[in-house]
Amino acid sequence: MDTVKRVPIVQQVVESIKEYMFSGDVNPGDKLPAEKELCEKLGVGRGTIREAFRMLQATGYVEIKPGRGAFVARTSEIEMSEVVNWISEHEVETKDFNEVRMAIEPLAVRYAIERCTDAEVLNLQRIHNNFMEAVEENDVPKIVLLDEEFHSTIVEYSKNKLLISIMKQINHYLKSFRSKTFYIPTNAKNAIKPHSEIMAAFVERNHEKGEANMIQHLQSVLVDMEKSKS
Repeated sequence: MDTVKRVPIVQQVVESIKEYMFSGDVNPGDKLPAEKELCEKLGVGRGTIREAFRMLQATGYVEIKPGRGAFVARTSEIEMSEVVNWISEHEVETKDFNEVRMAIEPLAVRYAIERCTDAEVLNLQRIHNNFMEAVEENDVPKIVLLDEEFHSTIVEYSKNKLLISIMKQINHYLKSFRSKTFYIPTNAKNAIKPHSEIMAAFVERNHEKGEANMIQHLQSVLVDMEKSKS
């Protein structure tokens, strides 16, 4: 018999919202109930609702419009064929963005290792540990959010305002890519080793190793993308 696992409250809320969106009573573009109403219906706090929306947005089920609320983005589960088609259709622009990442992130990791504090290294380790746990549980929404957090945090630790600004623009597109590529389990698992190697470079304070590992990681992303099309 398998061990019984407790389902986190946020995940329960995510499933409840998805059940509502898949009920046949709503259409893409419809506005979801306000946070206050969902809190009352589901018996949870606003922080839980907001985290659930973040996870649903990360995986393409919900669209958040600042000042307007959350809207239904789709009314059915994502199919693997849909993921493969998206990756094939967006191959050129994905490669373009990855080329920019190849210029930005290796440089950012070099500066981050040189400039970050011991406390910041520990925080990055926490993010990495959570990422590995999410991959082990095949929790795609968490994988998507934690992968973005890992890479964005490294750029923030570079303390370079221009690099941080450019990365924020890149992340706007990468949300769509991450929400698709990590539905393929091997792609998520393949990120663990390079993330671990980058993390080790921070612990060792070896900026040359960190830069080289980031380059290898981003190159492997393109390899995974090619494999995902077949």
